[in-house]
Amino acid sequence: MISFFLLFALGASAAPAWHTTLSSALEEAKSSGKPVLMDFQAPWCYSCYYMEKHVLEGAAFSKNAERVVLLKLDVDTQEGRLLREKFKIPGLPGYLVVSAKQEALGRIVGEQTEDDFVKQLDAILGGSSTDPAERAVVSLQKRLNDGELDKAAADIRGLKAAERKALESRADWRVLSARLELYRAVARDSAGAVEPLKTSLALDDSCAAAEDVKTAADIVDKQKPAARKDLLELERTSLEKLAAARLFVPADKRCADFRSGVEILADVYEKLGLKDQRADLFKKTLAFLDQQGLKPGEDRNFDDNKREFLDLAGDEQGLREFYPALIAAYPADYVYAARWARWLQEHGKSREALAFSDAADKLAYGANRLAVTRVRALILADLGRKPEALALLARDSKAGRKAFSKEAAALDALAGQLSKR
Repeated sequence: MISFFLLFALGASAAPAWHTTLSSALEEAKSSGKPVLMDFQAPWCYSCYYMEKHVLEGAAFSKNAERVVLLKLDVDTQEGRLLREKFKIPGLPGYLVVSAKQEALGRIVGEQTEDDFVKQLDAILGGSSTDPAERAVVSLQKRLNDGELDKAAADIRGLKAAERKALESRADWRVLSARLELYRAVARDSAGAVEPLKTSLALDDSCAAAEDVKTAADIVDKQKPAARKDLLELERTSLEKLAAARLFVPADKRCADFRSGVEILADVYEKLGLKDQRADLFKKTLAFLDQQGLKPGEDRNFDDNKREFLDLAGDEQGLREFYPALIAAYPADYVYAARWARWLQEHGKSREALAFSDAADKLAYGANRLAVTRVRALILADLGRKPEALALLARDSKAGRKAFSKEAAALDALAGQLSKR
């Protein structure tokens, strides 16, 4: 009989192994004939925490991971940043499948449930469905993920009448088609996005409805006051339904990106001037999170959501209790010491912030080191130590200029502002 300990060891050894450099991943890809799945992430990315715990450690993903070479890329490192720019990864988390020759094969965008992630990965890798309608739906979703909006429209125009009729009987096809028209109109900065937005919100009760509202925000804001208010009310109704059905619900029914849904609804309330509803939404959110009974360190996506909503609710006492717990729960990470230092500095408490900025500096690296430097410089300047602040900015701007030009330029701009104080 195999002992429990041997079974445990065998199970533990089955966990997918991730490369951390492109060269090693490509070497395995060339020898194995498998494509590479790139996982673009960062230590400050709350959505990445969700994917790590709830998808990439799951059994369904582990089974499918055998079909690819796995590469984890931190975009705050030089290589991660260069590859993010090369492959045009707009937001995190971002997933890209490439061949051994670095040819892009397909993308998966943002948080996903494990089932949705595995379905999209399967589609990129060739898929298994023989149903033409199902394959057309999968192809349209892939086009949207890849940002190939015009090609998607051309695919639809190329359908035969019978194929189009069959597809239009499917709810998923109608939703994706409406989203395609919405994205194309937004890309043209066109008021023509209004009707596709209405159609999409009327059809779609999935978690993607919140992203549609966010995508069309600039278009909605440009409408005349009466039309803008009508659109915002439509968005409010849709998002409140989403909150009831997919946000404030048990984990197995909840949207992967709980946070964005709440924040986008709060933004709609703010645009409508509904301050009380916005405040009540944050109170409800914090109460809901507390009901989960999780302790700091058990689920980092949960932890970061609570931190964010305490901040949005303006709960200083809650933040003062929670930040030390976060810093203790993740002692090897610069993120929470840096965030707390920034919050304290922004609220006129730079003397208290200094120790936290120093702690963050000892743990920071790459692009995030420059972000920490910015906060430290502001704190030093607030404390009357401007020469030290300017010297710090000059040193780290020079060090980061080649690999992290945008962040280095921000340090130079801050130095200019502090010099005029």
